[in-house]
Amino acid sequence: MLSDKMGYLKEHSPIETRGVDMIPENERNSKASNVFYVLCGSQFAYGIMAIGSLPIVFGLGWWAAFWALTVGLAIGSLVIGPLAILSQRTGTNGALASGAHFGVKGRVIGSILDIVIALGFYGLMVWTGAQAFVSGGHRLFGWSQGNGTLLIGCIIISAVTATVAIIGHKLVVLFEKIGTWFVGTIVILSLFIFGSHFNASYEGGKYLLESFWPTWVLAMITAASVPISYAPFIGDYSRYVPNHNSSTKLTWATSLGMFVGCWLAMVPAAYMMSTVKDLSTPFVEGIIDGSPIWWAAPLMVAGIFGSLPNGSLCLYSAGLSLETIGWTLKRVTTTVIMAVIGFILVLMGVYVSNMVDLIDAFVIIIIVGVSPWLAINLVGHFLVKGRYEPLDLHISSQSSSYWYSGGFNIYAMVSWIIGVIVGLLFTGTSVYTGPLVHAVGGIDLSFTSSAIVGALLYYMLAKLFHNSSKEFNDEAIKNV
Repeated sequence: MLSDKMGYLKEHSPIETRGVDMIPENERNSKASNVFYVLCGSQFAYGIMAIGSLPIVFGLGWWAAFWALTVGLAIGSLVIGPLAILSQRTGTNGALASGAHFGVKGRVIGSILDIVIALGFYGLMVWTGAQAFVSGGHRLFGWSQGNGTLLIGCIIISAVTATVAIIGHKLVVLFEKIGTWFVGTIVILSLFIFGSHFNASYEGGKYLLESFWPTWVLAMITAASVPISYAPFIGDYSRYVPNHNSSTKLTWATSLGMFVGCWLAMVPAAYMMSTVKDLSTPFVEGIIDGSPIWWAAPLMVAGIFGSLPNGSLCLYSAGLSLETIGWTLKRVTTTVIMAVIGFILVLMGVYVSNMVDLIDAFVIIIIVGVSPWLAINLVGHFLVKGRYEPLDLHISSQSSSYWYSGGFNIYAMVSWIIGVIVGLLFTGTSVYTGPLVHAVGGIDLSFTSSAIVGALLYYMLAKLFHNSSKEFNDEAIKNV
């Protein structure tokens, strides 16, 4: 009787019980449109919008910024779309699914990348949301702009995002849908509110890289890096899409959700930033102080609520990836651990350093690791024609089809490492500058070079050693 009651409570609990274990077909009740809303709704956060304001901060004029954002986001969104199929076919999250190409132990690369990106963006989302709380509160109610008020905002946002992430998939998706319509509406309306100060012929200021094209390319690449940074997160949601659903539709839903969300958040951010008199002013403070007093409240609410979907998505993903590392902890426990670590990072952002100043450096450097990981997974998926043995991804022994050499696919590991090294050579940020940056006119080719090198090298190695690799042995893989 007790066991029956426990089973009933578990079945009807609002908290998601699944972790990174394979989702059975009869439990996959999601659809491509949910993936669209997740990726679209998570972009309406001031942390993402602040990245959208960077082309203007770099010195570009309005139309140059517009096209840099549009082209960059289109490229990044198209690249990540096919990755959704990997988790749809395997029924697990992106980090664990990557074991099909990196090995059941080599998947740790995806897990670490996921955790680092998730925690970094989580801290950024909470901090910028709290900035909206501080700036809006100061303008509307005369609140102090000190660290005490900022900390209160961080605590509120951290508590809500942690709760949503712990409850799990369904609530995260719901928050993303609400964010898409609620915060998206406020952002779009802001275009009209700032319209009287906007000048489409705005020509920009001093170019960050001294001339137009290097600065434009930098802005375009920075924009492209945002969709690509979501690569480890996509599988958290596509794993719930049944295999009988169209993979093509899922691919387009992923790309479009990413592009539409980013474009509707980041282009308006550049639009509003072009009306700010002092471009050294932080984005959140600049738009709230520059808006009419009666619009400060909606901007404040949008900043606070907009950080919740993205922050929840980051914590949820980090919790799943921590589970894939090999611990015996359940998803809820790993999510709590990530929430605690994330809040510690937020405190560091409040009391130690200005996180907004590190946005560009953080995004570019971390994408150097994500890009070749993404590229290798896509090449691997193409080579195996989308056929996997999902259960073998959960076996950490020689009986797994994805054991390779001691649990690592050496070809993938070597390709990833060399790709990262090449990317770092072409990285140019305020924190780190690679030795080859000046050879290309100061343009940051970090993640593009790392992705191209990683993909080409892996393809050549896989083809060269085709017969010795289980991954490309048709007898070792089955159609799901």
